Amino acid sequence: MHKKNTFNLKELLFILIFLPVLSGTIYPQLPPVKLQYSSYALSADGRLIGYYGDKHRVEVKSTGYISKWVIYSLIATEDRDFYNHDGVSYKGLGRAILKTLSGSTQGGSTLTMQLARNLFLSREQTITRKLTEINIARELEKKYTKDQILLLYLNTCYFGHGAYGIWAAAEEFFSKTPDKLSVTESATLAGLLQSPSAYDPAKSPQKALNRRNEVLHNLLEVGKLSQREFERYRSRPLGLKMNQGVGRHFLEHVRKEALAILNSRGISLNSDQLKITTTLDYEIQKAAEDAVNWQYGRFPASMKQAQVGLVSVEVGTGKIKAMVGGSPSSESRGLNHTDEIHRQPGSSFKPFLYASLLEKGFTLATPLKDFPIVVDSGTVREWKPENSTGSFSYSMTPMIDAIKHSVNACAADAMVNLTCPDSVAAFASRLGIKSNIPPYPSIALGTAEVTPLEMAAAYGVFASEGLYAKPYSILKIEDKNSRVLYQAHTNTETVLDSATAYLTSRALEEVVSGGTANSVKPYFKGVAAGKTGTTQNSADVWFVGYNTRLSTAIWIGYDNPSRKLGGGFQYGGSACAPIWARMMSVAHLQYPGSYGNQFRRPSTVADIEVCEDSGEPATGSCPRRKLYPVNFLLLKGSCHIHQHQIGKKY
Repeated sequence: MHKKNTFNLKELLFILIFLPVLSGTIYPQLPPVKLQYSSYALSADGRLIGYYGDKHRVEVKSTGYISKWVIYSLIATEDRDFYNHDGVSYKGLGRAILKTLSGSTQGGSTLTMQLARNLFLSREQTITRKLTEINIARELEKKYTKDQILLLYLNTCYFGHGAYGIWAAAEEFFSKTPDKLSVTESATLAGLLQSPSAYDPAKSPQKALNRRNEVLHNLLEVGKLSQREFERYRSRPLGLKMNQGVGRHFLEHVRKEALAILNSRGISLNSDQLKITTTLDYEIQKAAEDAVNWQYGRFPASMKQAQVGLVSVEVGTGKIKAMVGGSPSSESRGLNHTDEIHRQPGSSFKPFLYASLLEKGFTLATPLKDFPIVVDSGTVREWKPENSTGSFSYSMTPMIDAIKHSVNACAADAMVNLTCPDSVAAFASRLGIKSNIPPYPSIALGTAEVTPLEMAAAYGVFASEGLYAKPYSILKIEDKNSRVLYQAHTNTETVLDSATAYLTSRALEEVVSGGTANSVKPYFKGVAAGKTGTTQNSADVWFVGYNTRLSTAIWIGYDNPSRKLGGGFQYGGSACAPIWARMMSVAHLQYPGSYGNQFRRPSTVADIEVCEDSGEPATGSCPRRKLYPVNFLLLKGSCHIHQHQIGKKY
């Protein structure tokens, strides 16, 4: 904390009278200046996310990168004789004596003396320490130019809220770099130096405002402001834009990724003053955190210990745009529930099953059995899937309706009678599920364990017309001299045909519009596709949702998987989908031109009249026919059930 040292009248007179003699003492050679600087991470649009290092301090290389109003305010308030003294101001000491005689207190320290104290001395208020401070100040004046002293001072001083130096202060209080600070913002920061705690604008805004106006009056007195300008500026509010500290789990994720990049090069993240530009979208991250906090506010007390993993990747690039790695009360360096857990995805895995069938030529009209089924009966691997409703319709259900309403029996029928576990596991792996998927029929209902990050990236394939993009979080790493040490490159691969991707998205839009994720609609009206997931006994709940711009996976559960969710939030549709919807409503407003785009229909997809009994192109004798979007390149013929009649050729 920076405070003016105050002495009684006797001490001040002693210093003033005997200074010419006492200050002749030669101070030993100045030790080197060693300040602790941090590396720091920025969002993709240049907004501060956080620091890596013990002190939140980023070095400004030149006063040219600092608003002139910061320097004007500093000199007018702290040391008006700065350019005329050799480190000690007799005028300043004289003013201090006059102030003391009038009943108030004021130190006689110059900026250089304050710098000497900040760099090398303790805070004790003694004559000996004061004289040492004076001698060091004079040595500093011999070694450095006035501009260098100003720069060193502004890189050194403490402004409160953990912000050391003008760069951190500008970011902390106004979310901008020092060169962008306005007159009033500069005056606010200069005013903080006398007592960061007393004038804390976040806690004591009126005191901070009064102090700022004192600094503005100082600018008027030294001729930097006219009377009209002073009157105009003093009436303005503080205009704080405090750094909101978003992305704490993402910051830790970036730290680990950066260490993996830098360790082999012998570069220290904590001490080498690195600038890391990340993929994060600041506004979407804030929207994600706000949505999570809102939902946790609705949870019953019994669910406050539940964890969340939310991660959003940009469609087509893999850039991680938002990440919430735990509950609002979780530790930032604790377990990251987006990429460090593996949990069963439940029905949110089903799109991989159904997309693999569409790729083989089945259609969204393909009928599936909603009947009881037993697999490997009488063995240790016996599997008897049940519907979430606890009952079966004992009817044939079109694939699109089975997806929409998440009918487990239909998924089991598809796995057992239309494909096989090995094929589905290989398909999911191709789309980006890197976790091990054991080839058992039960994976149709999401019994294989995966991470939310894998799910977000894999669903992104459906959104991007078949393109898989490997997720990443760092765009660029630069050293303190702006030399690029690392530059990321998007890593993409086409893993699915565009028709299958589109048809899957078409079905998953139905899930949102009227299926198990219809809880989205009260909060978000835009283009939306996705799938809920709820595991047995509600140990894990999911929603993976996307549009043409962003793919997001949300998981909620306990670190102890034996604990169950409840209180009306034991389903992916009630616990996770509303979080996604509220987040996306903000994203849609933030980027109105790109978050409302419809999924592009490929030229290989056409609306074709299909027999509802077979799911194949209808003939003239098919009694129940309906238009469905179909990849006509994969059609193998007309309805095999009613093929004795000559039908239309497609």
